Amino acid sequence: MKTILFHGPSGSGKDTQVELLVQKYEFENIGTGEMFRRMYKDADIESIKAYQYWSKGHFVPNELTYSMLNRWVRRFDISKSWAFVSVVRDAGQIPLFDELLKNSGRHLDAVVHFTLSQEKAIERMSLRKICPYCDATYHQIYKPESVSGYCDKCGTKLIQREDDQPEKIKLRLKVYENTIVPIVQEYSKRGILIEIDASPSIEEIHRELIAKLGL
Repeated sequence: MKTILFHGPSGSGKDTQVELLVQKYEFENIGTGEMFRRMYKDADIESIKAYQYWSKGHFVPNELTYSMLNRWVRRFDISKSWAFVSVVRDAGQIPLFDELLKNSGRHLDAVVHFTLSQEKAIERMSLRKICPYCDATYHQIYKPESVSGYCDKCGTKLIQREDDQPEKIKLRLKVYENTIVPIVQEYSKRGILIEIDASPSIEEIHRELIAKLGL
């Protein structure tokens, strides 16, 4: 049973890599993106406050994020490996994440940081679409849907997220670049940081990831 934190800029493919771990190794996929969208659909009061931030491409305040996340993790199987995706977005969230893991009886085994240029990230994200019903993600080049414009899983018409517009992507990347350095430094000091170049193919990245995680 492993507990791994995944991080990387928008477009780095971290969600795709985690989904492969879910399929092949039965990991639980725990991310704030799905949490915000799913709890917003459920009309959760805190998620309505959070929507004012994430729908505009801004980060949700730490206290609000972790108030929600501490409730969200209760939905997952504690006997399985857990993959957290981008739940530590600034240095102030590191102790909050430590406390969440302690309360959940988990130990952080590794932090995987995917690296990608801004140009490549914008190219990837601007071609992405999602299903507004089941949250499935598609990409015009890397993961196209079977029937153009419609979700393979539920048949719902696909949309582009509000924060996947080029200008909002640039804003997210700028904020990311300003916050990631102290996070990487902290986990490097702890000796659990793994850095992976996200520019190759999905298959190449996955082979490197599996090797470095010892799966």
